[in-house]
Amino acid sequence: MYSFNANQLAGQLSEVLELADIDEVVLTRDGAENLVVVKESVWRAMQDMTHLFATDINSDRLLRSLQQLRADLLSEPEVE
Repeated sequence: MYSFNANQLAGQLSEVLELADIDEVVLTRDGAENLVVVKESVWRAMQDMTHLFATDINSDRLLRSLQQLRADLLSEPEVE
């Protein structure tokens, strides 16, 4: 993770954008909450995960599916 002060952002915008393509960048601000710059694909993935786990029912179903998948992958194949 990289960190920049928001007051210095204008002079370093191209550098910030290059770094954001690799990792998240935190923009620190005096007297205000920090901001984070991430790639759009990362943001969309986070939004998808938030939506998928938004309800207990969805969370339970997803976790059960993962457990079933892992059990199937770890089980011995049937020999005929």
